[in-house]
Amino acid sequence: MSHFISFVRIPALAIRQHIRPLAPLGVLEEDRIQMHVWPQDIDFNLHMNNARYLSVMDYARIHLLARGRLLEHIVRSRWQPLVGAVWMTYRRSLPLFSAFTIASRLMCWDDRWFYIEQKFTIRDSLAAVGWVKGMLRDARGSVNPQEPLERVTPGVISPPMPDAIAQWNELTREKLQGGDS
Repeated sequence: MSHFISFVRIPALAIRQHIRPLAPLGVLEEDRIQMHVWPQDIDFNLHMNNARYLSVMDYARIHLLARGRLLEHIVRSRWQPLVGAVWMTYRRSLPLFSAFTIASRLMCWDDRWFYIEQKFTIRDSLAAVGWVKGMLRDARGSVNPQEPLERVTPGVISPPMPDAIAQWNELTREKLQGGDS
């Protein structure tokens, strides 16, 4: 059922953004959403299921795109947002009915990928953190991230890629090429 909710919730956000836009953010600013853990989100331990974190992160990234004024360009250009890799670390549980915040921010980008950090907090304590490597694709292939970013913030340049992201990116490439380490 929770996947159905995401299937409805994300398009509803896109429609809402067209009718009554969310307050805009700069492309490098952090977006924060307050949410709750509901019964459809939990596992047998009565805390948020690890797979549900990824669904919540999907919604939060679309929210970030909407507030960063990128969503309308993505929809209009018929670009598909795709995830290439996710790295996730869990620190503490999000119990049933608890309120939590998910904060999303664009960390950097290269000629193919956006790198987004998403943090879950409960009562101002870190619960989980994830990094997402995402891209936009059209009928010709991948879209250089600079293209949509230029549409909303002409002249914007990527912050330097953190060493940890570069190492994760290299490990991902190595794993996809069949590396053992």
